[in-house]
Parts: sequence; structure tokens; C-alpha cells
Amino acid sequence: MVDILNIFPIFVNQNNQIMEQLDENIFGNRLKLARKMAGFSLQELADALENRITKQSLNKYEMGLMNPSGEMLVAISNTLKVKPDYFMKRNQVELGEILFRKKASLSKKNEESVIEKVRDYVERYLEIENIVGIKTEFKNPLKNLVVATKKDVELAAIKLRKEWDLGTDPIPNIIEMLELKGIKLLLIDDVEEIDGLAVFTSSGIPVVVVNTRNKPIERIRFTIIHELAHLLLNFEKQIAADPKEVEIFCHLFSSCFLIPSEMLTKLIGSAKRNYIQINELISIKEYYGISLRAIVHRLKELEIIVPSYYERWMVYMSKTYGAKNEPGEYKGEEKSRNFDLLVNRALAEELISLSKAAALWNISINELRKGFIGVR
Repeated sequence: MVDILNIFPIFVNQNNQIMEQLDENIFGNRLKLARKMAGFSLQELADALENRITKQSLNKYEMGLMNPSGEMLVAISNTLKVKPDYFMKRNQVELGEILFRKKASLSKKNEESVIEKVRDYVERYLEIENIVGIKTEFKNPLKNLVVATKKDVELAAIKLRKEWDLGTDPIPNIIEMLELKGIKLLLIDDVEEIDGLAVFTSSGIPVVVVNTRNKPIERIRFTIIHELAHLLLNFEKQIAADPKEVEIFCHLFSSCFLIPSEMLTKLIGSAKRNYIQINELISIKEYYGISLRAIVHRLKELEIIVPSYYERWMVYMSKTYGAKNEPGEYKGEEKSRNFDLLVNRALAEELISLSKAAALWNISINELRKGFIGVR
């Protein structure tokens, strides 16, 4: 059997550093996190390893009572789809109170899997930032604005656009914009019982996660800002104590931020409307990247249409297009580029090896080599 020390010679120095790490049970803790990230119970992991190891032995690994052989470590790594050096990392991101948007049917196992995926992504993100010498400090522009009414929500949306120099035009790539502001954003394709989550790390880094499964881009954009609202808005105590009211306010903030009221009234008119043609709404949707349903709801909030006309619109949309579909298509994209740019920069400046880049991207080195082209 190959000893674990031979698998990780890079960690071994004259002070026998790897044994110190094992003594601290870093491997056991990381194994538990990786297992949860993959959505495995101890028995399911043993089954996935084709019973080359028992559930009891895996539990001993996690408890720090036993260490794996080199072959077993590689097998576990391949099964859990993480690079072997994942298990030796000292740094572990601590997450604060997680604000989930989820259905009651979301299982504990799936919830833990999402949480560990988030933790892993943020760890890798902070690691590459540290390698290239980037230190981001987030400041909440809305910290001192107390939100007690819907008018306060709209003022908060206006203030945030102003503080971030966004003007009133459409935002073509919200993810890219938020990352430049120091917010870590992760898109996942996961179980439908979760829409998204928002959380601060223990060091004050804001993290937004959105599930893209079966969601059009307009809803993804809306959910991103909804989750951002959970992190930024300073709710008055009575509002904060009512989860349903908080959700209503976060929905409103998302709508107000995506399309400022002055622009919506400019496009649709500020006078009361008894009739609105659907093509008017489609034009706004395709320009600002916000759904027809959100636009119509906003028109009701602005009292441009009366509640009864809003209800007629909702019935019409459901009967004609179904519960989730609607006409019109926003042509923009929501994509994260910053993490990839940082890893590629570190490679180009020879701050990291191909092997390290593969670990940061959590892919095999062979996959990386296929797409790696450089000019000198």
C-alpha cells in the first residue's frame, strides 16, 4: 500500500507538517465536508467506493481515529470529485446565518450539499485572490438606510444605483457587476426545491447563490437581486420579524433596482392606464431583462394600473402561457468571468502551476491541458 505521505510530498517538510495536519484532523473534517457536498451519507459513500471500505472505517477517518492509505485517498477523491489537495487545506470559510429561499420539501442532505458547494467555491475564490494579491473589502452602501415602508425600498434601490454609478440604464451582466463590487456570486444547477441563498462569511464577504434549474434568464436576474436585498437592506425591527413581509420587500427591491421607476414611467407613461398592449411589456422585458409578470406587478405598485386589472393580467398570462412561461426573450447573459480571469492571470504570470490551476478549477490536469494555449 502507498503511504499517504507519498501522495502529498509537497506538504511534507523537515517539521513533518503533514502529520501535524492529520493530528489536527484536517483530513477528517475536509472529508466530511466533501461527502456532504457530494450529497452522500457514510453508507452511500462506502457503496460508491464499491465496498472497498466500510461505513465504519469512513466514520473513523472523519473522527480522526484512522488515516487512509494513498490508494484509498485517491479513490475517495475521485468518487467525491475533488482534487486530493482539497483534503489538506487548513483554511475553511465560515458561513454566517444562511438566508435560504427554499421549499419545505428540501431535504437536509440536499441543503447540506448546497452549503458545502458554496463553501468550497468561496474558499477557492479567496485562495486565487490571495495568490494574485487582491484584497477586496465590501462596504454596504445601504447600511444606514432603515427600511420600514415600500417607499423606503424604492429609495434604497435608487441609492444603490447612484452609489455604484449605474445610472438608469439596463445592467447587461449583473453577475459581473456584483463581482466587481466584492460580492461572490455562484450559479448552481441543483434540485428544484431551492431558489437561492444569501450569506455573509465570518470575515464579512457577501455571497449570493442562485439555482438556475428550469429558470429563464429574467428570473435568474430577478433572483440575484432579491438575494442581494437580503444582504443589503437594513429592515426596521417590525418588518425584520415578519419573513413574509421581508420577502415582499426583497421582491420589490429587485424590481425597482432592475428598472428604476423613472424609466418605467417614461416607457409606459405615468398616467393611469386602463389598457396595456402586451407588445409594450415585451419591449421593456427585452430591453431591461425583467419578466412581464414583474413589470405588471410594478405597474400596480406605482398605481398606474388598478389591482383588478393586474389580476386580469395574471389570469391571462397563466391561461395563455402557463404558470412560468411568457412571451419575449431577453438576449443578454448572466455569466461569471472574474474567477476564471484570476486563475488564467496567475497561470500567465507563473504564480501557479497547471496542477494548481486544475485544483482551483476542480478539474483534471488533462482537461486543463486540452484547453490551455499560451503565446510567448
